[in-house]
Order: sequence, then C-alpha cells, then structure tokens
Amino acid sequence: MGSLKKVPTSLTSIMASALLAAAISGSASFAADLPPIVEIPPEVVPQSYSGWYLRGDIGYAKASVSEVTYFQGATQSGEFEQHDIDNGWLIGGGIGYQVNDWFRVDVTSNYHGRVDFNGSSAQNVACSDGTVGAFCSYSDDGNLQITTLMANAYLDLGTYHGLTPYVGAALGGAYLHWEGPENIEYYASGNVPGATARDTHGNRSGWRFAYGLHAGVSYDVSANMKIDAGYSWTQISEGEMFGFGRTSGLQGTQGYHGMMNVHAFKLGLRYAFN
Repeated sequence: MGSLKKVPTSLTSIMASALLAAAISGSASFAADLPPIVEIPPEVVPQSYSGWYLRGDIGYAKASVSEVTYFQGATQSGEFEQHDIDNGWLIGGGIGYQVNDWFRVDVTSNYHGRVDFNGSSAQNVACSDGTVGAFCSYSDDGNLQITTLMANAYLDLGTYHGLTPYVGAALGGAYLHWEGPENIEYYASGNVPGATARDTHGNRSGWRFAYGLHAGVSYDVSANMKIDAGYSWTQISEGEMFGFGRTSGLQGTQGYHGMMNVHAFKLGLRYAFN
C-alpha cells in the first residue's frame, strides 16, 4: 500500500487564510444587504400623581338676572321691563387636591369687577307723589360686584398628547354688592311735560346660595405646571336688591332681583407640589 504524501505546512496555512478571508468577505457582503438597525425609543408613559396644587385664573364674564320686582308704597306694583348687566372681567384663585388621574377637588374664590346695572319700569305707572291723573316711568342705574366662594369637584377624562379634557360641578355662595341704584322718575302726563324727580336707593348687599357647572381642557406644560382653559356657569339665588329711596320716608326693602346666571370664560395656571 502506497503511503499518503504529507501536505506541506506552508500550503495548509495559505489555504486556511484564504478560507478565512472568503468568510469575512461574505459576512461583510451579507451585512451590507441588511437594512440599518433603528433604535426604538422607550415608550413615554404619563406620570401618575396625586397631591396638592394651587391655581390662579383670569377671565371674562356675562351676568344676567331673570327679573327685578319692586314695591311702590306698601304694595308691590310692578317689575322692570328692561334690566341689563354689563360684561366684565374676573380674577380668582384657589387650592386643590388631585386624588388620582381621574378625580380632583378644589376650593376657589373669584372676584368679578364692578359692572353697570341699568333697568327701567313699565310706562304709565302711578307717580310716587300720588298725584291723581299723573303717570310716570322710572329708570334705575347702579353698579354690581360679585364675589364667589365655591367648592368644586372635577372628572378628568384622560390625557391625550398632553391635553386633558374635564367636566365639573360647584356648590357654594356668592356675595352680591349693589351700589345704588339711582332712580329717575319721568312724568309722562298730568304734570309738567319732561319734569323729573331723582332719588337714591340704599343697597341690599349680601350672600346668596350658588351652584354651577364647569367644562374645559388643561395642557401639561411640565410635570408640575398646567395651563387651564375653561367655561363655568354659575346660578345665584334670588334676594333683596335695593331699599326705598331717601325721599320716600319709607324703611325696608323696595326692590328684589330674581335668579342670576353668570357665564364665565377663564384662562389659568395650576401648579402641583409633587
């Protein structure tokens, strides 16, 4: 049997180097054909938190009253045909607690700046001096300031791209501060045409029961700061409005206001302490 010839060591080394080079070249070609690796950033999950927060708001409001009735002497004689309250600004603040991602509560106070009140009675009303055959009409001009103190509860409806819509309800009180009004009596007939009489009424300011509803949306500026844009409707119960005029010689309350509705649009900030 013939013996196998031994392959020279140098030839073996050359063949091994060639095979290794081919493997490396093939791997490089295969890698070049693969798509680039894209690193997927970790999912950002909104932080769940609870804790105390402060809030501040500015806004614009429109108030209206359902009716204004008054007494002429000892008996009730009529109501204003027209009664308007001007629009005005408001500023407010409060402190609250975020119970969880869905529910929060706060206590707020809002001050509505002084606005004008204008009213007028029906035509052909008996004149205040009791002159037979004389008929008069009346106008009343004064001012109103409203301060509310409310306990509020909100339902946050989930956060979407930093935006959190919400709804809420409120319960509390409103302090109505009436100034005046000044009453002007216009003689319509049976007296000197165009003659007038003026009188100033004492105000009947005080607290009234109030409740309301909220709706709005907040935006996460940072982990602790939110911008809040919202609408609030507040209803204030009826009550005393003004006393008898100084020249009447009568004491007590002459005018009463009906239910009052306040529609407010607010923009504010909420700062959480956690």
